[in-house]
Amino acid sequence: MSPRVYELRKSSCLHFVRKSRVEIAFAFKCACLVNFILVGSATCTLCQNTAVPELKSLYESHQWFALRDESKRAPLPSFYHGAVDAAFNDLPSAQKYLEAVITSSPHSSDAYEAHELLATLYFRNGLYREALAHLEFMMAEKPSAEDVRNMLPLFASFSGGGDQDLVTKRVSSITMQQGTEGFYLPFAINGKEGAYAFDTGANFSVMSDSEAARLGLNVQTVETHVDDSSGGKVGLRVAVAKDFEIGGLHLKNVAFAVLPDSQEPFKELPVGNRGLIGIPVLLAMKSFQWEPSGTFTLGQPTKHRNIASSNLCFDESFPVTQAWFQGKPLELTVDTGAQRTVLGPPFAKEFTSLVKNSGANEKHTLTGVAGSSSYDSVLLPSLTMNVGGHDVTLSPAHVLTKESSDTSSWAAGNLGIDLLNQAHSIAFDFGAMTMKLQ
Repeated sequence: MSPRVYELRKSSCLHFVRKSRVEIAFAFKCACLVNFILVGSATCTLCQNTAVPELKSLYESHQWFALRDESKRAPLPSFYHGAVDAAFNDLPSAQKYLEAVITSSPHSSDAYEAHELLATLYFRNGLYREALAHLEFMMAEKPSAEDVRNMLPLFASFSGGGDQDLVTKRVSSITMQQGTEGFYLPFAINGKEGAYAFDTGANFSVMSDSEAARLGLNVQTVETHVDDSSGGKVGLRVAVAKDFEIGGLHLKNVAFAVLPDSQEPFKELPVGNRGLIGIPVLLAMKSFQWEPSGTFTLGQPTKHRNIASSNLCFDESFPVTQAWFQGKPLELTVDTGAQRTVLGPPFAKEFTSLVKNSGANEKHTLTGVAGSSSYDSVLLPSLTMNVGGHDVTLSPAHVLTKESSDTSSWAAGNLGIDLLNQAHSIAFDFGAMTMKLQ
């Protein structure tokens, strides 16, 4: 496995990313929801006309923690309040503020963007019918929007199986299966067992053709396409697991994207492991933690939500954490499916002297199902940062140095399992929106 390109082209919206041991950064770029937490999001009219310049700047540069902190000084305008709530996955509050924006001016640019935010929020929480309703409004408002048109079939296919529904959730511990590419979580779909990797970098769950057949799932072709990190286009099919159990978590209507076994990342994986568990299922757990020794625990009671002290939020469907390096905050996307952490151009820009004086120039190659892409990079011997309250060391450190349409303009890097597993235990709490390493 290898790190994904943690932010892709500016037309992107829903990224699914997966890695394999042949340097895979397999990324879906389904062009549709170009919203406030996406690459190159459109500037909303409300931001231009009614918000102070400082808020607008934070909003456009994806500084969600800094934008949250502004609310401590003075109440935020409704749009920004809703945007922060969406980033910190506070669905009821985000609904309240963003729907107020829509109600006050239903056909405005502000309302259109509020629909985008809500569609993304609903989608990552498995509320596919609600997400589709907002996407359909966007299509009605802008019939020529090719991105939205391309994504409608996917949303319709997911919603056709119904929203992901929680049946039961109880505290349970699972012994993870050790595989050639890391740990896998055992599960059952319609009573048939398997074990997939858990990947916070996957916007939805995924499996191969043979897995869908083995598990007896009905696969539907979707009239849409997604783009991988090398610029190629990949067709997409969907299957919905009506009954899904993992430990003490029992869900109905879990949607999976289905890909050929011949494509990465599946062709080198054993039968029964050719899939991954994406963010909608992980969010349904509410909390989970694992120990690198092999134990995974889910369903523990979440802590009291105090957004002012949260160190975890979402950018689109990707978790983002605030880490620290040399006394400065860093926003890192969190990707449990990435074997190695990679830093990006914003890190190189912020720490120019370190990169220039201590690094060696290199080319870093990432490969997708349609080919490979090479990126200008600097290799640093070692650096230590604080992540989730725990010091971790990246050695060596790959730093992408050149901004392009395929690199992040704001994230300092993509945090992989290599740094997370330096702790004794790693805990995600999506109720309190915290990530803690101990």
